[in-house]
Amino acid sequence: MSAFLLFFCVAIALAISNIDSLLQYYREIINYKLIIGIGPYHVSKTIVKFVNDGLMAIFFFFLGLEMKYHIQEGEFKDRRNLLLPALTAIGGFVAPALLYTTLNYDSAEGSAGWAIPVATDTAFVLAILTLMKHKVSDNIKVFVIGLSIMDDVLAVLTLAIFYTPELDIIPLLWSLIPLVILFMLNKFKSHNHFLYYVMGIILWLFVVQAGVHGTIAGITLACFIPTRIELPHKTVHLVKDMEASIHTLVAFVILPLFAFVNCELPFSELKLNDVFSTISIGCFIGLFFGKPFGIISVMYIAKFCNYVELPKGTTMAQFFGVASLCGIGFTLSLFIGLQAFDPAELENQMKIGVLLGSLCSIIVGSIIIGIGSKKHKADNQ
Repeated sequence: MSAFLLFFCVAIALAISNIDSLLQYYREIINYKLIIGIGPYHVSKTIVKFVNDGLMAIFFFFLGLEMKYHIQEGEFKDRRNLLLPALTAIGGFVAPALLYTTLNYDSAEGSAGWAIPVATDTAFVLAILTLMKHKVSDNIKVFVIGLSIMDDVLAVLTLAIFYTPELDIIPLLWSLIPLVILFMLNKFKSHNHFLYYVMGIILWLFVVQAGVHGTIAGITLACFIPTRIELPHKTVHLVKDMEASIHTLVAFVILPLFAFVNCELPFSELKLNDVFSTISIGCFIGLFFGKPFGIISVMYIAKFCNYVELPKGTTMAQFFGVASLCGIGFTLSLFIGLQAFDPAELENQMKIGVLLGSLCSIIVGSIIIGIGSKKHKADNQ
């Protein structure tokens, strides 16, 4: 349901941005400035920046909680189950980055977007697999979750290392205070949600003031949440409880709002050069071709070396289809693209490539899974 809401918000944003009478109001609203914080440690940002730097920190906190649960309590508690997702995630990171860079190596502006096609929007992939639940096994969904965990780790590291501007050391030192308090809360197994959230907000304020992207605060906060706490009369599954408490907010408010404020794309302002720019083509090829190529080629190599096997109950065609679906970059690709580019012209080129690459990945991946499932049923009859 949340994936459909995302699509709806994208459609609404595209429609509004192509109606002159509404575009002006849309831009005024998303560029309205908000001030958060007190004294010298306040953050002044437009609504679109607040969504991207602030609300998306909650999304990354949610991702961090999911990763922690699946690794410590879920399917990947046995680390051997994480081998195939980890290897294919690396392939799915390297191949699209190389394809994009090859097309933009001689452009100082364009080369900054090398990480745009490396990300997979897991929510979309899992939503499509849920719709096709009779055509794929549950094991392939587990594989996608594992792939997304490793994919998200790589995306967060990429943001922290390559998309962090100059640092202000003083706020960064102040951020040690909430980190120490979070460490103590974790050590003494506190299960007070409120305290963790307050420390997370304070950490976010200092981190943003320091010049580090706010989403890093979200993923850092998740690292300090205890997975489970044994109380005298019950067990508190804190990670799972906190994940459940913000799931609706993330799925039905934050991600749709992110899509709505970031998918402005006035077609009248586009030129043919924008559509066929190396940035647009790099994003498209990186997602649509590079992502599945990286995943499939690494799987073949690892399988040939007897390191891994396909997920149980999954045919090669179905795996190919899922690998194609992993070319749905959307949320994270747009997010990284907005960090990489500032001029609206370059942002528009990036959006064209990401939207077209994601759409084609949805169509082709779904078709391959459907054909593969029919063939699998015919072979077993």
